[in-house]
Amino acid sequence: MVSVYSDADYLAIYKQRRRARIFYGSLLTAYLVFCISLWIYYMSLPYKDPNQGWPKMSVYVASAIFMVFSCIFLGIKYSRIRRYYRMISYVSTGLKNEETNHFYCFEEKSLQKDNIDVVAAIFETWNKKKKEWMEREVYCDPEKPMPPFEEGDHVRYITQSNFIIQYEILQKRALEFEEVDDDEEILRISE
Repeated sequence: MVSVYSDADYLAIYKQRRRARIFYGSLLTAYLVFCISLWIYYMSLPYKDPNQGWPKMSVYVASAIFMVFSCIFLGIKYSRIRRYYRMISYVSTGLKNEETNHFYCFEEKSLQKDNIDVVAAIFETWNKKKKEWMEREVYCDPEKPMPPFEEGDHVRYITQSNFIIQYEILQKRALEFEEVDDDEEILRISE
């Protein structure tokens, strides 16, 4: 079976998360040192000194800039890194589901699973109770190479939280899809 994620992926996102935390921590420390030093300077000034205005304004401006930067950095960049890190860590520890289905197509749509951008891979599966073909949607990470599935391939895959983490193509073009006039699709097994 072909593995989509490896230990190197986990290590890379762990390092990226650590670098982001160190960067933000050092920026927060610099901001606090700046504010405390200006507060000490302000407290050391005599009463009604004409220089009392610029330390206050400097702290106000620095605080506004730091808050805007924090909202953008923590809300966009670090949030994405944290979510991806959580998803990768679940790949190694979470419950896995193995299925064998026929691949139909990839669906490029704006879709998010666990707040991570994904590409949907549509599989056709036979429902024994309803006696009909049903669609099964699993997700592929667009930051990884897309699996080389072709329409009708018989694929065995392992998912965790509906993300494909391993796959194996058992038979190429095992199933043919034909379109009918009324836009219904008929599945025909090739020999």
